[in-house]
Amino acid sequence: MNRIFLTTRLILFTGFSAIFLAIPCTAQEPANGKVVDQRCNMEFAKFLVDQQAAESKSVTETDKRIRILIRSADFVWKIDQPVARGYFSEAFKVATERFREKGFERKDDRGILEILPDHRFEVIRAIARHDSEWARRLTEQALKEFEESSSERRDAFDKTREIQEISRVALESLKTNPELSLHLYRRIMKYPLDSHWFFALPSVARHDRQFADRLYTELLSVYANETPRRLLFLSAYPFAANRPLGIDRLSYSMSIHEGFEPNIALQQRFIDVFLRRAGIFLSDPANLAKPPEQHYHPEPLYILTTVQELEPIVIERFPQLMQRLSVARAEASAAINDDMRKRLADEARRGENFALGFDERLKQIEKAESDGKLTDWMIVQLLIWDVNSRTEEQFAKVEPWLEKIQIDETKVAIQGYFWFHRGKRAVKDLRFNDARRFAARVPEIDHRAILFFDIAEAQLKDLNEAAAVYETLAEVGRIARQSGDSIAKARVLLGLASLYENVNHTFAINELSDAVKVLNKLKDPDILTMSIRQQIRGKDFSSFTSYSVPGYDLESTFSLLSKNDFDLPLSNAMALEDRYLKTLAVTAVARKCIEQPAAKVEGPTEN
Repeated sequence: MNRIFLTTRLILFTGFSAIFLAIPCTAQEPANGKVVDQRCNMEFAKFLVDQQAAESKSVTETDKRIRILIRSADFVWKIDQPVARGYFSEAFKVATERFREKGFERKDDRGILEILPDHRFEVIRAIARHDSEWARRLTEQALKEFEESSSERRDAFDKTREIQEISRVALESLKTNPELSLHLYRRIMKYPLDSHWFFALPSVARHDRQFADRLYTELLSVYANETPRRLLFLSAYPFAANRPLGIDRLSYSMSIHEGFEPNIALQQRFIDVFLRRAGIFLSDPANLAKPPEQHYHPEPLYILTTVQELEPIVIERFPQLMQRLSVARAEASAAINDDMRKRLADEARRGENFALGFDERLKQIEKAESDGKLTDWMIVQLLIWDVNSRTEEQFAKVEPWLEKIQIDETKVAIQGYFWFHRGKRAVKDLRFNDARRFAARVPEIDHRAILFFDIAEAQLKDLNEAAAVYETLAEVGRIARQSGDSIAKARVLLGLASLYENVNHTFAINELSDAVKVLNKLKDPDILTMSIRQQIRGKDFSSFTSYSVPGYDLESTFSLLSKNDFDLPLSNAMALEDRYLKTLAVTAVARKCIEQPAAKVEGPTEN
């Protein structure tokens, strides 16, 4: 978030704002922004963190114990490496025992399946930041268990979980240890090509495009003999596309970062590899006789639909490949039977509907209503499809249709969704009064609070809106205090503490204290999830969406508020009853004692 120092700017205003800023701050605000508490030193900081690790032995929830040990080890690594290694070793031991007992974990949250972390790899990721050789050894240990396990006993969610986790370790290591990253990426190349590479490559490119291009070239070489269907997991990267080529293009999607440009040379390499593999595959009758992999189409469909998409690209950029492409197209067409033609037609209709714009969708439901065929799903689709690009005019056209939804539960859910996204658009357009009005109609407290935080952040960037920030934050506080104790309320209060810290430390500490009180009233509070989800259910459909929560998590809030104050944030951290949350908060405060050493306190001057 762009932070603007409002204290110096807001004194230009009179009335409420000036009175607000004149309230004295009782928290420590030492000169030069230095922490003066004499306890805030490396020894005491280490004592605080070691205390959390020692107390973790009494924590019965092994996931929390693992994370307490990880945090403690991370903190003390530079201070006392042997102790840190002991914490990491204990964490990995507990994580391995938990995995052998429970296997891969998940939970059903009101119909939304949530995949829970593999704690072994949480430990490995943390160790990789400090000791790459140790991380390699633990990775091999996990892969050995993966290879010895029976894939038949794993469902689709878990078949390649270890590979995905290792890819994540490699990505996190890319900036600090590219050698470890390359080793890990090459290690998972030993397994069949699958969708994890489709998602991994753009993320690698975001951090290091040259590394990603070299990795992609190596992938093409390693997987050159994979089936045409699997090769398509490598089709999006050289085109900087968010979907793969071929008949399954609507089944996979990812976000592409700004500045991610196509690579013509890699496009030619991919097309060359794909056409060579397609030709070999189609020339072998045994391949054509094989049944398709479960849940997938026959291979000729992947080849045909891909060469159809590639044809205009080849004509324009790579005419030397046109003859090979034409041969592949003719051979794939010859291999198509009636069942495959029906599949092609079904996917073509799906693609046509996918490509419809807002006005075309609106005409569709107007016709459906006149024909007596209007369904709730049609109305829901009109709104949720590409909702982030909706204009205010389009939102206004959608609004009357919401009242025509038949099922009350669906109507309530979609209206909350509607006003939330309409408010988002108003904030983006800097229409703050409209945004406030729309936010007031969002029933969910955490959703509504996100909108008000968006408004406050936008106002912080605009000098003309600076005085209005107080009004916005006061409204957020009023919303929170009118609601019952919940994770949403605690998260809102943490957000208020973070924003108030820009202008008044006392108010920030008050909000922090209230957040701690709320958390202590909840059983096993999951305050660390940085997204909130919404489900829209209908008679024959269910749609899920998630919203990113502003970065006002517990750890960053305690870190921010302890920048120039040690006692008050620490006392609030120590007041947390959940041991893991307490460790996060205490570590965040203690880290400030190392990052920003205590200032010298001068003694009395002799006369």
